Amino acid sequence: MDIFLVGGFLGSGKTTAIAQAVALLRIEGKMAGVVTNDQGDQLVDTQFLRGSAIAVREVTGSCFCCNYGELEKSIRCLAEEIRPDVVFAESVGSCTDLVATVVRPLHRYYEEDIRVVLSVFADVRSLALVLFKQEPVFRDNVDYIFEKQLEEADILVVNKMDLMGDAEGAVVGRAIEEAYGDKVILYQNSLDAADIRRWIDTVRDFEPGVSRGKPLEIDYDRYGAGEAELAWLDGEIGIDTSGGNAVKIGTRLVNTIHERILAAGYPIGHLKFLLSDGHWQQKISFTSMPGGDGEDEGAGGEAGRIVLLINARVQALPVTLKEMVSDCILALEEEYGCRITEGRWDSRAPGYPRPTYRMS
Repeated sequence: MDIFLVGGFLGSGKTTAIAQAVALLRIEGKMAGVVTNDQGDQLVDTQFLRGSAIAVREVTGSCFCCNYGELEKSIRCLAEEIRPDVVFAESVGSCTDLVATVVRPLHRYYEEDIRVVLSVFADVRSLALVLFKQEPVFRDNVDYIFEKQLEEADILVVNKMDLMGDAEGAVVGRAIEEAYGDKVILYQNSLDAADIRRWIDTVRDFEPGVSRGKPLEIDYDRYGAGEAELAWLDGEIGIDTSGGNAVKIGTRLVNTIHERILAAGYPIGHLKFLLSDGHWQQKISFTSMPGGDGEDEGAGGEAGRIVLLINARVQALPVTLKEMVSDCILALEEEYGCRITEGRWDSRAPGYPRPTYRMS
């Protein structure tokens, strides 16, 4: 069984690429499962993938490295349930040090014959900021995590190339080759089937099969500080209307929350929403990258009631982030005279990373 471990910073397009890859593998008669991961326990990505009829397990409440046992359990459950040819394991976007804490333990302790290959995704615009030493979006400790992710990649997937012009992309590409020429580098748009096919084939053909990356030399205090600076929020709300315009109100709420965070000057790691009435689903995502507009996946519809799931990683205090979202909800409820009910919410800063194993 192949385990395609997928790392990379928040908002780099990992889930989109995985969903496209599973669909392509399905066409060729191959079975694939996914393990998602995030700091909260109500994951937009899990629900989105399940809505696309993809077999998913999840590791919640911490990263793979700090909950290795749950990762291995999730892989085994998928192996029993669907007998996959491939398992995609997508780590939380603020996690690094995966070679020492995930790749090596899987090879040492997993009983079956497996291949684990680490792909690290990076938004080409984020890479450009780092390589050309432009004004960073996040504080130094957060950027430290991003740089360490790039350092340990087996395969560096430079994603969202469609958002950069050809001339600028060529300049950035030359800088990437100079900085990371020791790695396998792919340039892709994760909505392009040919690009996804090339990524799948590259991972399959990667040799020697065991990650050739060396464990990082990493400052865990700085890593932990970067994690703590990115507040996590997840929550679920129901929007009920008498006029059948719940989708319009939900979309308005999504944009209002995004605009409010931007106006306050808080950098967005990721801001994800999933709208659903039980029959259709629509995922909307934002980041703080230059020129970054919202990305929509799926298809919406008309409904008198929808459920809206919210996942956010933002460089702000957790209490501030929760208050901003709550204020937006109250304002929309008053404006439209609708009924918005809040389900379970969680807003906090991640704890200090303490890996189950670290094989250096």
